[in-house]
Amino acid sequence: MALKILVVDDEPDLLELIEYNISQHGHSVVTATDGARALDLAKSQAPDLIILDVMMPRLTGIEVAKRLRSQTETASIPIIMLTAKAEEAHELEGLNAGADDYITKPFSMQILLARIDALARRSGGTAADSTNITLGPITIDLVKHQTLVDGKPVSLTITEFRLLSTLLSDPGQVLTRQALISAAIGPGVAVTARTIDVHITAIRRKLKPYAKMITTVRSVGYRADAPVEAETN
Repeated sequence: MALKILVVDDEPDLLELIEYNISQHGHSVVTATDGARALDLAKSQAPDLIILDVMMPRLTGIEVAKRLRSQTETASIPIIMLTAKAEEAHELEGLNAGADDYITKPFSMQILLARIDALARRSGGTAADSTNITLGPITIDLVKHQTLVDGKPVSLTITEFRLLSTLLSDPGQVLTRQALISAAIGPGVAVTARTIDVHITAIRRKLKPYAKMITTVRSVGYRADAPVEAETN
């Protein structure tokens, strides 16, 4: 499936290289060299996916990701972050800002293309055969990729959507972190268990006052249950 991809990086040579390889892979590419321009293009071009460098002038990639996630028209666009910082703290910062995937520079173009393909599959796939999943006040429309809580839409990233769909499709069952990684992210993408924890934390924050519907099973994984009562704070 051909995608429209917005690539944002302030290094002209790398930007050109990424654009060339993605175009050769069959996708169309829009480019930006700073965060402010990226926000404008995300709204006007409606890309299917954004590749976003962290270290940029004017606005960092972290700030851009946060703004994208805070705006209805861009909140659900998948984001792959690029960074020269390999420490776990920086990866977690990117994931907390709303990134769906994270690649450390330098990287091979084949890895980037594989991540694009994996994220595209996650965007188009579903976690169950039916078109809707409902558990308590939460309803997930797998066709429209929409999540409703008490009938009101909640914006989730693609990864968050897949994780929540996977948990709600098997209520009461404990799913290991590795099972969630395979179901929601895919076996071809290497992530740590800590990455899943960060995504679950973000989901809980967005599900309030029903955050406790997702239970942590210590040293194992997570379980989704219908709520007994809503949280009050």
